[in-house]
Amino acid sequence: MRDVNATIHYMSHITNQDVARIFYDIAAILELQDADPFRVRAYNQAATVIEGLIEDVTAIYHEDGLRGLENIPSVGKELALKIEELVKTNDLRFYRTLKKEVPQGLLAILEIEGIGPQKTKFVWKKFGVTTLKQLEHLCRGQKLQQQKGWGQKTVDNILRAIKLKQAFGTRKPLGLIYPIAFGIQTALEKSGFAIRVEIAGSLRRMKEDVGDIDILATSKHPQKLINVFTALPEIKAVKARGDTKCMVFLRAGIDADLRVVSPDELGAGLCYFTGSQQHNVRARELAIKKGLTINEYGIFRGTAERHGARVAARTEAAVFRALGLPYIPPELREDRGEFDAAKTRTLPHLIEYTDLQGDLHAHTSWSGDGHNTPLEMIRAAKAKGLKYIAITDHSSPLGMLKGIKTHNIKKYINDIRSAAAKVKGIRVLIGAEVDILPDGRPYLPDGTLKQLDWVVASVHTAFRQSQEVMTKRVIRAIQNPYVSAIGHLTARILGRREPTGVDVHEVFAAAKKYGTAMEINASWYRLDLNDVHCRAAKEAGVKLVMSTDSHDVDNFDFTFGVGTARRGWIEKKNVLNTLPFGKFVKAIKK
Repeated sequence: MRDVNATIHYMSHITNQDVARIFYDIAAILELQDADPFRVRAYNQAATVIEGLIEDVTAIYHEDGLRGLENIPSVGKELALKIEELVKTNDLRFYRTLKKEVPQGLLAILEIEGIGPQKTKFVWKKFGVTTLKQLEHLCRGQKLQQQKGWGQKTVDNILRAIKLKQAFGTRKPLGLIYPIAFGIQTALEKSGFAIRVEIAGSLRRMKEDVGDIDILATSKHPQKLINVFTALPEIKAVKARGDTKCMVFLRAGIDADLRVVSPDELGAGLCYFTGSQQHNVRARELAIKKGLTINEYGIFRGTAERHGARVAARTEAAVFRALGLPYIPPELREDRGEFDAAKTRTLPHLIEYTDLQGDLHAHTSWSGDGHNTPLEMIRAAKAKGLKYIAITDHSSPLGMLKGIKTHNIKKYINDIRSAAAKVKGIRVLIGAEVDILPDGRPYLPDGTLKQLDWVVASVHTAFRQSQEVMTKRVIRAIQNPYVSAIGHLTARILGRREPTGVDVHEVFAAAKKYGTAMEINASWYRLDLNDVHCRAAKEAGVKLVMSTDSHDVDNFDFTFGVGTARRGWIEKKNVLNTLPFGKFVKAIKK
């Protein structure tokens, strides 16, 4: 058994989320100061990578020192030294000094879609705006609209983005909270005081946003396990503590609950605390019809007031069996027809996390926003076990991106082909992510598109078009014979950019007619198609592909995309890139 004091000491260092947040803040402040854009980008890239790491940076440092930190993609010697300082001292002198140079409220303003560093700096210097509330008040007046470079449309978009951020409230994106929950689970498992530790709640259902973390555990030493829990570095304050329950507030800004239950009650506890609330209500109604009572401790004969012997509780499968049902996967527990499907034995055979054989949306340094070379990305994809990959660098009129143009298409193809030849055991498609222009034309002409193996067409501009215009725009791209798939259909960014008004049902009908695939973008801040759209696409008979939209060698992870697809009742047979390469190529012929 591992010594608990050693565990607590080991876990007391700064977390990946802390390092990422600090690096994001540094990048934002440097932008406000008009610093070298390459320096800003370096901090943002490192933050993105560290935020998604499963292994803790503290563990990496303790095992391999500075060399281990420098081996993290996008972390060079300078940033490795800063991480080392954070690990050793829980502080970074450079960050502390930098924060004093700008009002802290400006960092929250920078998170608002549509107001970059220059506009943030303008409202700060011109109007003294240093908080979101002050920015909202300024936008609702008439002074800002009169300034050069603003106008009513810009102000309305900023107000809309502020409202979206407020509506998101204390809920956090799944992709940000999942690594924290996984880290807590791992720490409890390694403490030596837990028999089993399971994540429950909306995280287990893979809901795209999370209000809190629910963890269930079995243990012979509940208080010792709770001691470990309350000493973890992720925890800012202990809100309530009992013999077998503990609620804490995390530094990430949400609550986390630990409940220690008996092994004989774990299945019932998982059913109850996984939810959803609507699913549990339906389960309770079904139990009552069978003369049973169901709660977090099990299924019992009789009523809630006078129940008798316990029928089932140890496993979730046993609980569902007592209700006369097969096991219902957690992602389906939303009261969206899963009970009827279970009764008729027509539950879908959901796609599994290991089913994907290829990735069809990945960026390299060719795009300008990709962090690694084509060769590095191909090697990383192979190391992840993928059998094929499409390199899809940007082709866009946006000046911030280098990307693919008509004049350099041959060089691009030759560069990708040359990189692919150096890596055996993985097939490489030469592709592009091409902007859908406001009128629906792909940015590249057909003569250029036809030279590519795989073309993802995506909306990256003009997000506020009417539903009618946006729908026609996307359908025109679908009709192009060289467009293979539509990327992140609604263009949303969780908590920051609301989805476009596109009519997904009309789009799916067109995609079915013209044989164009729809992408399930697995990037945690997009998850686009969402779960509801996934199910609608399946019912419409649309071809689906799943892609990571990787910009970094560490981004080849389908976890959140698969979770979203499972919530949308998607099966392996619905997703083309679960096929071996040869069958996939045949399936994508338009």
